[in-house]
Amino acid sequence: MTKAEFLQQLQNHLLPLAAADRDEILADFEEHFQAGLESGKTEAQICQELGNPYSCALQYLRQPGAYTVPQQPPKPATEPPKYNAAAAAQKAVYERRNHTLWSIMFALLVVCAFGVYPTAVTLMASPLIVLLISIFAVAFVPTAGMVGFLVSLCVCLFTAGLFIFLLMTWLLKLSYKRAGF
Repeated sequence: MTKAEFLQQLQNHLLPLAAADRDEILADFEEHFQAGLESGKTEAQICQELGNPYSCALQYLRQPGAYTVPQQPPKPATEPPKYNAAAAAQKAVYERRNHTLWSIMFALLVVCAFGVYPTAVTLMASPLIVLLISIFAVAFVPTAGMVGFLVSLCVCLFTAGLFIFLLMTWLLKLSYKRAGF
């Protein structure tokens, strides 16, 4: 193997290293060759003493922090986007339309709220009504099945009322915000 072949193979194996580190290592091996040639050795003898270029490269690649992340080239400066009057006008139309639609939705929900909120409150209060009726009903003797049914009915009615109340509140808040009031 010649000096040029050895250094080329070594350089190929050192490609994961930063260019500055790779150049420094190759310069060290150049010095080894120079010193060996001055002492009367041939290039083949020096290559044999140094060993396989791959094993020489491994000594450097196995060191902690040997691999470096290559620097990203700077991004080219881009021009700021130009003002597009047609797009701005179209956006204004969409915003106005959305504002109008959400305002109408809010008005409809306010009207619906006059019926929904009392219904929701009545459903949440209905477990108390069912309880009072079952206590004061003289003709009926509570059994385990009947008590279970009444408890399930009370939980179901209260949950339905709470759900309707929260849903209506959420819809009103959403439409109020989207309408931009």
